[in-house]
Amino acid sequence: MTARHIDATDKTDGSHVVKILWNENDSERELTVRMPAAGTDATDRVDVDLLPVPGENSATTMDDAVAALEGFLGNNKYIHIDGDDVRSVCAGALTTVIRVESGSSTGIVEALDGRFHDSGVASDEVTGAIIAIEGPKSLQLSDATAIVGGVQKRLTDKVEIIWGLNFTDEDVLRATVLLAIQQK
Repeated sequence: MTARHIDATDKTDGSHVVKILWNENDSERELTVRMPAAGTDATDRVDVDLLPVPGENSATTMDDAVAALEGFLGNNKYIHIDGDDVRSVCAGALTTVIRVESGSSTGIVEALDGRFHDSGVASDEVTGAIIAIEGPKSLQLSDATAIVGGVQKRLTDKVEIIWGLNFTDEDVLRATVLLAIQQK
């Protein structure tokens, strides 16, 4: 099961739209991701409506989101995140993406702290979070839970958090966090 994506941009409002496709239980599944154009309202016609990361090109935010979602939905998962998880957290909200990598869980938590601060997102605006952790097969569950705990401490107790873990053949540890944010 490998995820792939296609550009499905509709030129009518200037938003960039990507469809992520994967097979699950012998049927093709789909998630729609959109980087809204300036002044465009969020819509229920997409599964993930992205909020640009301050100081980051919107194309980079889209690329990071697509790469993360393809990773969530691909194979070789230890603790799996599926399309329904993404929809339950991100539907009807704006979503920002934070991706970091390090050689240790402590390094990941420190990098996430910095990126949370830089994002300008207030913890009381966050309604849900998805945390995807990728690391070597030697990664301990305590390392993964330390990363989840590092994210959790930045958010309120009311935030729904879904996390997953994927083992890779690389020595680097990566964490991708999708934060669903209340629309104003």
